[in-house]
Amino acid sequence: MNTYIKEYEEIIPLKKNILLTILFLITCFTNICAKNYEHSVEGFVVDYITGKGMSEITVTLMNADSVVLDTTKTISADDEIDGGRYHFMVRKTGTYIVKAVCPGYSDGYTTFQLRSNRENGVFVPIMRLIKAVWQLPDAKVTATKIKMVTKGDTIIYNADAFRLANGSMLDALISKLPGAKLTKDGQIYVNGKYIESLLVNGRDFFSGNPKIALENLPAYTVNKIKVYNKFGAQSELMGRDMGDKVYVMDVRLKKEYSMGYIENMEVGKGTKNRYKAKAFGLQFSNKSRTVVYANMNNLNDNQNADVGGNWWTPENMPTGLLSTKNVGLSYLYGDCTGKDSWASSENTFLHTDEDNRTRESSQIFLSGGDSFRKSERIQMSRSTTWNSKNHALLVARNFFADNDLILYYTKKKTTGSGFATISDSTSILNRLLTETSVNNSNFNFEFSQNGCKKIIADMLCWKVDISYDRFKSKDFSLYDLTYQNSLISRDFRNNYLDKLHQNLEMNTEINYGMGWQNRFINSGYSYTYKFNKTGNLLYRLDKLDGIDSSRYDLLPSTIQVLADLMDRANSYDYHEYQNQHEFFISFGDNKWLGHGRCILKIPFRLSNNQLYYERMGRHDVTRQSVFFEPNLFMNYMGTHSYCSLTADMSSNVPDLVSMVNYMDDSDPLNICKGNPDLKNIRNYEINAEMRMSGKHQESISFQTNYRKIDNAVAYGLVFNKSTGVSTVKPVSVSGNWFVKEKIGYIRALDKKEKLILDNQLDFTYNHNIDMSSVAGQAESLRSVVNNSNLDNELKLDYNFSDNNNLGFHGGIKYDRINSGQMGFTVINAGDLNLGMNTQIELPWTFQVSTDLSLFARRGYQQSEMNTTDWIWNAQISRNFCKHHLLAKIQALDILHQLTNTQYVVNAQGRTESWHNSIPRYVMLSLSWQFSANPKKQ
Repeated sequence: MNTYIKEYEEIIPLKKNILLTILFLITCFTNICAKNYEHSVEGFVVDYITGKGMSEITVTLMNADSVVLDTTKTISADDEIDGGRYHFMVRKTGTYIVKAVCPGYSDGYTTFQLRSNRENGVFVPIMRLIKAVWQLPDAKVTATKIKMVTKGDTIIYNADAFRLANGSMLDALISKLPGAKLTKDGQIYVNGKYIESLLVNGRDFFSGNPKIALENLPAYTVNKIKVYNKFGAQSELMGRDMGDKVYVMDVRLKKEYSMGYIENMEVGKGTKNRYKAKAFGLQFSNKSRTVVYANMNNLNDNQNADVGGNWWTPENMPTGLLSTKNVGLSYLYGDCTGKDSWASSENTFLHTDEDNRTRESSQIFLSGGDSFRKSERIQMSRSTTWNSKNHALLVARNFFADNDLILYYTKKKTTGSGFATISDSTSILNRLLTETSVNNSNFNFEFSQNGCKKIIADMLCWKVDISYDRFKSKDFSLYDLTYQNSLISRDFRNNYLDKLHQNLEMNTEINYGMGWQNRFINSGYSYTYKFNKTGNLLYRLDKLDGIDSSRYDLLPSTIQVLADLMDRANSYDYHEYQNQHEFFISFGDNKWLGHGRCILKIPFRLSNNQLYYERMGRHDVTRQSVFFEPNLFMNYMGTHSYCSLTADMSSNVPDLVSMVNYMDDSDPLNICKGNPDLKNIRNYEINAEMRMSGKHQESISFQTNYRKIDNAVAYGLVFNKSTGVSTVKPVSVSGNWFVKEKIGYIRALDKKEKLILDNQLDFTYNHNIDMSSVAGQAESLRSVVNNSNLDNELKLDYNFSDNNNLGFHGGIKYDRINSGQMGFTVINAGDLNLGMNTQIELPWTFQVSTDLSLFARRGYQQSEMNTTDWIWNAQISRNFCKHHLLAKIQALDILHQLTNTQYVVNAQGRTESWHNSIPRYVMLSLSWQFSANPKKQ
């Protein structure tokens, strides 16, 4: 009894202390919330027509009774980043009025509320001032030679400072930007960082397909190009960074093209039956935008002669011959320059014809002697695609809902033939002849909505995504395999493969964020459901009596006969279900170190995967996992510097189909097996970035990427040296890691800043692990290959007059591949390129643009890959009819030395390949350019 009383007496003070501590924390928190902090109030004053910030506008802050509290002026519009911005500080909660006054404009008014001391600040709705008498001002040309301005993480390019060939489109302009790189697929990188969205006057332009703007928007219409991290809808709603920034390139049109109509048409005919014809129309107003375009050509999707030193190296040339017919219509209604509600619909139709021819030489690294494969393939295909993207953004004062609806359908037919041999170091092991005919179709539907509701300093957000994909294919193939070993009989097959794949995915998420001044806590839950249904039915038509092998793409007349021909060992169907639950909490500080941001996210994910697999019996697989995947983001932004650090951990469940214990020998040279013992994959990644800017347009950028993968799925190879048969089985291996360093340097080298240096250096080291062995060995061996790659690109651009330009470009790529594997020969291969491009104005307003480049390859094991090519492209043009009509002659690959070659090395081997590419041609074209603006009043 005494013991009980003693313990009770000890517990009472402990409970009292805990209660006092809780009360103290509540009191402190209450005092913090009650304190009158200074709250930042920011906004912009812009011209109603152009959306451009207005300079030195008087802005007055008043309380709800119209008592003046403070007065300031907007930042000069010459500041490309902050032009038109104003700033106040307030202490008390309540309703406030902001007034903007400018001579010649009607006064502007707006109101805002500071509802809680927990709010860090308020972003006031943009004020758009309307001219008292609506009139477009005359265009004023500023003779500036400054090509770029950098502030923090934002870069502004002045389009007028770049000299381009007559008739150039947006792609030619972007390729000229210091630090920018444009790929053949239309992807844009600036200082090595991928541009996630291409905007025109602040809005998406055929989202997901930037090539439409790149190839159709005339370069002469562009005023500025702004590259920055754009706030997402959540940040716009809350007036602070909510972690939804997107790295964008915003193309700002000149004032005279921001309202009215732009039309551009071009037709051309060249040698080698090359042709092109396109038309583009753009209507712009402050409330709507309409785009109509049509394009048909056989120039490999508009592969014109490059005359600007834009790095169309032989290995980066588009593969094959491609003819396209493309039409599109886009309409946007709403506020085209601000952040209000708007809706858009983008619809495209595309038809392509392709002719692809490939020669390939590959080497498989094996202990005791490698194997070699040579092949040639021809593929002819035709496809038709229709795509519709529809978007609606609904915005209210404390609410937004972002909706997307995407419909996609494509149909494609491909026929092909091929020849291949596999050999060891002394003799050929087998020969293979193939013929194929494939018909497939794909339908995709996607709907998504994400929205948020602001609740004083807090925010409630939700997201719903639904997608459905259906892919259907009917494949016919003729397969004729002969072995060098006469004891192994010829393998002749006529296969028919009926494939159907359907995928349904649904995702929902809800989260709630609470803010205290510059800090916030966000917590939420998401649920994901995935359903996959796949059928893969293989039939051996060669077993049909009386088959005509020359007509390999004909089916039997009855379903029963076809069913009797099924290859049941290689036919399968399955249903796969995936249910995921994720709970997360994140902590953030928007004023970390004064001018930085720090976010720590701690998620827990529960994954339940189930596979019901039918293949000569049932083979079901179940995998239940719990994942801890924290990630950390930190950045710091100064006036002339920016740095960031991201650290991530992520996990994945291996493909359940690869975990089925099966063997597929439908291709007798490449036998596939499953592995039930695969482990969950774990990824670790760190990314660091730093950018600095200085005088004379100087910009320095550093990027580091490190990635490590545990239990990566490698496809272990067992090679039979007597037959050339490869057996592949997935295995889990650890030890793969990758490091990439990027350094960029840009600077004007002379006092007048006419000579610009742009150097981009990449270094990559890949420690790659795979499994390989030779048939008869006791076990597979780890194949470790270390691949070091150095890639440097240098540009010098000199504007020696207003209309004349001279550029130099050079680059070197070096690959070193080594391995401790017995018998491995160290590979040292490199590419060198040097070139010069110029643009000169001649008498009678003629303009000549040309580019001459040398491309040399050395160190490749196939002698035909070690080549020296001179690539020379040129254009001569002249304007007529007050610059409305442009006539030009273009010549591609004048010296006829352009080819497409590629070189790939991994832990299992190397591949050197050649692809056919567009032949040299000369083309004469005429283009008509027209623009109309609203009449002055």
